[in-house]
Amino acid sequence: MENKLLKEYLGEFNEDSDVSIIIANPKDRKMYKSEIMFMIAPEDEEEKEGPVICIEFGQPRDMDKEEPEMAMDVEREAQPELPRLKNNNQRKEFLKTYRDWLVWFEVPQAEEIYYRYILPDESAIVICEYKQYVAWKERYTDENPESTYTKSYLLEPGYYHLHDCETNETALVKKLMEVQKK
Repeated sequence: MENKLLKEYLGEFNEDSDVSIIIANPKDRKMYKSEIMFMIAPEDEEEKEGPVICIEFGQPRDMDKEEPEMAMDVEREAQPELPRLKNNNQRKEFLKTYRDWLVWFEVPQAEEIYYRYILPDESAIVICEYKQYVAWKERYTDENPESTYTKSYLLEPGYYHLHDCETNETALVKKLMEVQKK
C-alpha cells in the first residue's frame, strides 16, 4: 500500500478516531486480535524507505458466519473488474493477466505465488506461478535453466482442498463463458 492511499483513507475520519486493525485468514476462518501496534522509524534518514507499522497479534479465534463473506467482499472490490469477454481468445488473454489479480497467498520456501480472481457466481480462478529448474536447458541451450510455469485451479463453492480443484485452460475458458452468459 502506498503512503498516499493510506493518508487519503485516514483523511476521511476524525483525527481523534481510534484505528481498528483486522487481522484475518478467511480461508481458515480465523481472526487474530491485535494486541500492540506501533510505528517504527529508523533514526538514520538514509534508511527511511517508507512508513513501517508493526502489529503484535494474539491467539486466533474462529470467525462468525458473516466475517468470511465480508473479507471476500473486500477482495472482490479490490480486484480488477471482469471485462466483457466476447470470444475464447479474449478469455484466454484475460487468464494471461493473472499477475494483475490479487495475490491470494505465497509459499516463499517453494517460490510459489497464488493469484485468485473471484467470479460473479462465487467460484474463483486460481493461478499458481512457480519456478522449476530445467537441466536440459543448461546443457543444450543458452536459455536460463530456471523457468517459470503455472498451474490452474477452479474453486467451486464448498471445495475442500486446493489440489482437488486443479484444472486446465479449456475448462477455465468455458467457466468464464458460463458466468458471463448469466
